[in-house]
Amino acid sequence: MTRQELHTLRDSIYVLKCAITDVERDLDPSVDPTTRDFRAALKWLLEAAKPVVTEPLRPSQRP
Repeated sequence: MTRQELHTLRDSIYVLKCAITDVERDLDPSVDPTTRDFRAALKWLLEAAKPVVTEPLRPSQRP
């Protein structure tokens, strides 16, 4: 894995972490989330997660 690939992966993981935080806040049972809220939360989570799992991971090549 190159340094750039590592930075890209870390950025994607950060976005996913933010999405999880947002969804936990938005779907807090005390605010009585709607079906629309659940759909929006799922869409946001999927958008944030897909880049993390679709990037191929390759071992680094060492001389």
